[in-house]
Amino acid sequence: MAVATRVIFVVAAVFSLAGVALGAGEPLDSSNVDATVLASDDAWIVEFQSPRCGSCQEMAPVWGQFVERNKRYVRFGQVNIDIDEGMELARSSGVIEHGIPSIWAWDVRGSAEPTKIWADFETTTVQHLESLVWSKYAKREEGLPLAKLDAGVVA
Repeated sequence: MAVATRVIFVVAAVFSLAGVALGAGEPLDSSNVDATVLASDDAWIVEFQSPRCGSCQEMAPVWGQFVERNKRYVRFGQVNIDIDEGMELARSSGVIEHGIPSIWAWDVRGSAEPTKIWADFETTTVQHLESLVWSKYAKREEGLPLAKLDAGVVA
């Protein structure tokens, strides 16, 4: 009986961590960001997170609601820094110095450098994220993804 209880506990813990890691947005890392994000004409908003991070777990429902409310206007991705390729992307793009959870936009055509939208240890709200994003970018018609800007163009 004690072994069965432990097995159930371990399985539940694994699934709860996977739920954060498999949150909202397309999974991204160093192996697919070039083909998925950088080659795209669409702007991407990407959350960098870790399933082991308490702040990230608190942020997960906010991020999920934000993506759900705005997915018809912009493309979304999510980077798990607990995997080697995710950490490699966070380091190479300069994100890791700002901490996690954090939200970034790849919004300039031809640039491999993302733009910081939000980074904090305190959980924010969906409304705050929307104000940060939509004060910077003009929301397009539903179903038309936000296009990347040309270098040197101010949003």
